[in-house]
Amino acid sequence: MAKKVQTQTGARAIRAIFEDQRRSLEDEKPPEWQDPHLPRDGVLPGKWPGHPFAALPPDCPIKVIGFDVEGATWCLTSLGYLRKIEKFDATTIAGLFSPYTDFLQWAWPAWGEMKIIEDGVEKKKQVIKRIEVQQCALAIQTEAGRKTVFDAHTQHRGRGGWEDSQGNFLWHSGGWLWKSENNKLIRARPAMHEKFLYTRDRSTIEPWSAPVTADESPARRILDDLKTWNWQRPYLDPLLVVGWLATAIMGGALKARPIVFTTGGKGVGKSTMHELVRNTLDGMVTSAVDTTAAGIYQKARHDALPFLVDELESKPGSHKSQSVIELARVAYTGGDIARGGADHEGTTFRMHSSFFFSAINPPPMGSQDKSRMAILNLSRLDKSDGIGRKLLASIETDGRMLLRQVLDGWREFQDRLLPDYWQILQAQGLDSRGIDTYGTLLASAELLVGPEAMEDCGLAVTDQNRLGEIVMEATALERNEDIDNWHRCMNILLDSTIDAWRDGIKPTIGSVCERLLMGEYDLQPTRERLALVNLGMTNKDHVSGNYCLAVPKDGPMLAHLFAGTEFHQSVWFDALKQAPPYIVRRGDGSKHKFKIGGVTKHCLLIDLTEFQKHTSDI
Repeated sequence: MAKKVQTQTGARAIRAIFEDQRRSLEDEKPPEWQDPHLPRDGVLPGKWPGHPFAALPPDCPIKVIGFDVEGATWCLTSLGYLRKIEKFDATTIAGLFSPYTDFLQWAWPAWGEMKIIEDGVEKKKQVIKRIEVQQCALAIQTEAGRKTVFDAHTQHRGRGGWEDSQGNFLWHSGGWLWKSENNKLIRARPAMHEKFLYTRDRSTIEPWSAPVTADESPARRILDDLKTWNWQRPYLDPLLVVGWLATAIMGGALKARPIVFTTGGKGVGKSTMHELVRNTLDGMVTSAVDTTAAGIYQKARHDALPFLVDELESKPGSHKSQSVIELARVAYTGGDIARGGADHEGTTFRMHSSFFFSAINPPPMGSQDKSRMAILNLSRLDKSDGIGRKLLASIETDGRMLLRQVLDGWREFQDRLLPDYWQILQAQGLDSRGIDTYGTLLASAELLVGPEAMEDCGLAVTDQNRLGEIVMEATALERNEDIDNWHRCMNILLDSTIDAWRDGIKPTIGSVCERLLMGEYDLQPTRERLALVNLGMTNKDHVSGNYCLAVPKDGPMLAHLFAGTEFHQSVWFDALKQAPPYIVRRGDGSKHKFKIGGVTKHCLLIDLTEFQKHTSDI
């Protein structure tokens, strides 16, 4: 059972709850209805400067954003919601101004007579009976024409975490835009901020009303919970999960959004961990089981909120899980996803979400996917003591407190923590992708729990050299799997068998090359074997003093070897060109014209000795 760690209580917590209630009462205050027949600031109905459509009236409750390239008009309603308007009518305009329809009537009044009884005498009086729809529409379109062209795809930001041009962290909760200045919360209604449009949406969580220190952070309790799992790297993996909680909140503000993938068989606690993460981030995280990429990006829209996906299993004949992995890879640095629609109109999505996956058997992934992930392996839990596991997450407060820590600590994270981890890990030789992944997670973990809690977990945070060594040792296996694209192509080629060999033996291409280098095969028999798969072999003196494998751009057997891989249909030829020139020699001269099976072909020449040296150095 996890040890209970005290989070914020006492007077500070009471003040935070009181501030929540005060803001709630303020937000719920309904707008006061004003008689549209009466003057506003001394201005009579329909008499404001620029009436009826040369300008918008003063203090207009709606905001006109502009036109898009297709001619549609974009506006913010009086409540802050984004609307794309292609046709103006009374219902559309009323929806824009609601609940301030009294202002609408005052601004564009359509007058009419009404009979009244005054002092017992029937009289006719001019009253506002409706609005002048066409005048209002023209005024809105005139204002839109004064704006720059609006691109909802690149300029619209939804809910979640973002960074402005001044380096401030912004949290869009749906109803409000929040930031912290000197540990003091400031909020404003969503609007155009710099060049980005933040619009009102369904509410997600709002920050805790009082500052939260690392000592009283719920992240300490969550870390103690996570320590009870049977991790492969108990000194590191629980901290990476805690770090992910912070990066999930940071969302679109991050340069890179690390992915966490937990793996393990039945009984290791993956689903329980998902419950812990889901409860901690309740109100902001979307949790799904066995979902699809389309389901995720349609849910995400313009938001930068995190996704939690359980049971992302490898299934034969299905590419559904791999498409979800590809989506997370795009979201890692905030890329675009274009999809066609039933009406033959393309739709583009920009992903800024963080992803947390789990599976017993993860789907096939390339190095480009794994390098963006912290893969955390779990073993079966020890239940011999007969004590059940009790999670101590507080749905009402935990996520809000972590959000407050991120808001208050963003500058420290950006200016000190992240650069420190970059320097530490870079000094040990970790590449930039690895630092973006592990450095970001560890810096985020320190922001939430502090260095003392990380030391207690077993990670030597205060000893920078040792810290770098530990991370390098812990990630050695993942880094060894992270080979270059051309190298993967070469491995597929060398691991392929020569099925047509007439002696009933099916050697691999790599074993034939190795036997030649070891002197077990002569050059001519080697050439005969390789010609069966459209490959050739040079003599030592041909270009480099070493044997070189000659690989052409085409050939039926060579195409068969690469069928079903990403290097099919002659893609292998371009992939191999990405290798260092001392390993794969390319050129247009006569030395690259090689006869294979009686046919002369232009070939890439792979220096087998240099390739062996390269693989031994990895």
